[in-house]
Amino acid sequence: MPPGFDVKRFNRWAATYDRSVMQKWYFGPVHSRMLNLVEKEKRAESLHDIIDVGCGTGRLLRAASRRWPQAHLFGVDPAERMISEAERLSPNVTFRVGAAELLPFPDQATDLIVSSLSFHHWHDQPKGLQEISRVLRPGGLLCLADLTMRLANMYHDQVKSRTRVQELIHSVGLKVMRHQRLWSRFVLITLAQK
Repeated sequence: MPPGFDVKRFNRWAATYDRSVMQKWYFGPVHSRMLNLVEKEKRAESLHDIIDVGCGTGRLLRAASRRWPQAHLFGVDPAERMISEAERLSPNVTFRVGAAELLPFPDQATDLIVSSLSFHHWHDQPKGLQEISRVLRPGGLLCLADLTMRLANMYHDQVKSRTRVQELIHSVGLKVMRHQRLWSRFVLITLAQK
């Protein structure tokens, strides 16, 4: 698959992405489960900054803002049109065009990084996780949700098993705290701490 293919595809999808039926039946439950896991681990007042890597139109950040209204929210996505839609839909969130492999934030900039169903699209997953480790503050959390169905690899996605996700996360100095499955073996949510 040519480099940038996913970005072009998501740029084309940006205008209708938030109205897709997948938002309610697929992304919504994943987002809710992710935020529930974080809420059990972190006291609300300890979350000052939250970054969503692969934020799309910012839907997960809008849900996070209802739970943690005091937090500063940032979204990063390589698709410029997704960022334009996100800015229109969430004017109180700071969005930046960027990739997981080169996050536009200084070292130790955030308490929480979330990434929902975008990990399999990252060009260099180990580099993206290194960047996340760099940007997290000590004690900060990563909540990563992604596909685990190997069938998706037929479409050139980089779907990883639970074991491989755990190995990659450990390799950048983060400690996996728990995994949670959603829809049997289809989606894996991983909570890790720096």
